[in-house]
Amino acid sequence: MNKIAVFSSGKRFKKFEKPVFSTVAELLEVLDKNNIYLEIYLAGNKMMKFLNKKFRNKNKAADVLSFNEPIGFPRPELAGRDGIKKVKSIGEIYINMSKVNPPVGGQKSKVYLLAHGILHLLGYNHKKKSDRIKMERMELSVIKKLSNYLIA
Repeated sequence: MNKIAVFSSGKRFKKFEKPVFSTVAELLEVLDKNNIYLEIYLAGNKMMKFLNKKFRNKNKAADVLSFNEPIGFPRPELAGRDGIKKVKSIGEIYINMSKVNPPVGGQKSKVYLLAHGILHLLGYNHKKKSDRIKMERMELSVIKKLSNYLIA
């Protein structure tokens, strides 16, 4: 069973917490990932620009940022009564809610950004052209499966 925590950086994003939670749960199911713990943060342009500058040295607001769980990071809240972890924390995803739905102009869908962030945490990247192609194919595949999943 997966554990998903969704947090808002402000009151204006609170209404998106449940739909984001549901979307992430469906994405993890489509990806056939179990016993995963994942944190999602809903943020605005200001916070996304700050994080992008601090961690990637880019002075602009990012659409989505993913941070892998550091190796050995203590997570006592994920352990069962016996002290053994029941789920594996893979990291955090920050979504720029100012750049999602409806996808007009340069905006991207919430589903795409969440899928993109999750794939990063699962080891996909777009540093080289071949990696980018692999990741884009996986994004399209996941989104297509998700669409079929939602219709079924």
